[in-house]
Amino acid sequence: MRIGLLGIGHLAGFLVQGAQGAGHEFVLSPRNAEKADDLARRFGCTVADSNQAVVDACEMVLVCLPAAQGLEILRGLTFRPRQALCSAMAGVPVNALRAAVAPAEVTVAMMPGHANAYAAGPTLLHPPHPRWAAFFAACGPVHELATPRDFETAAVFGAMSGASFAFMQRLIDWYQAEGLDPATARRLVAETLRGNAEVLLRSTDPLETIAAGVATPGGITELLLTDLTERDALLAWSHAMSRVLHRMSPTRTDKNTP
Repeated sequence: MRIGLLGIGHLAGFLVQGAQGAGHEFVLSPRNAEKADDLARRFGCTVADSNQAVVDACEMVLVCLPAAQGLEILRGLTFRPRQALCSAMAGVPVNALRAAVAPAEVTVAMMPGHANAYAAGPTLLHPPHPRWAAFFAACGPVHELATPRDFETAAVFGAMSGASFAFMQRLIDWYQAEGLDPATARRLVAETLRGNAEVLLRSTDPLETIAAGVATPGGITELLLTDLTERDALLAWSHAMSRVLHRMSPTRTDKNTP
């Protein structure tokens, strides 16, 4: 497929890298000339003369523009019927996008970004779209969600993903403060969390059963969890994610959303 990219920043670079080997041709907008030229050199992309030239050259257009300016930029472009646009601009509603790019088809997406460069990051799509699902499959697992509400809820994982790096950094810092060398601390944290994620993906046991199997009464896991619970460290994640959901979807009235 020929994929047009509007907005050439970190996310666009991650997706171009992750999709290598799938046979796609990428046409890039020129506004971030240094980044666009780098992607063209590394991955054989074409840099167009303008945003409109990207739209004119491609049936599928992926939008990675900053959310604050994205709609205004899109309103200044001319799209065609049956053109498929996918927006990765967090928090920009489908209806607003449809109005901006009519008569093109609109899909919205959310992905972690950096993990997609290694074909390891999940991508959310709404509404389901077979061509975009096929494209993102090269960058990791794809979840097609039928309703806006489900997409809005699941899309909080974008913030969750970013915050998890701060969590991992905190763990690494602790090990280093206790004298462990930085390389070992980093690998230990990453390998532990990756291993547990594999258990969650591969085991059919309920998570409660898995957790009970690794937390011996009176053991060190119970000690750590008791301390975290007493400090509301685990509950704080739920509250923070609810705040993100409220930011992304102000009309939601879920009881857990401030």
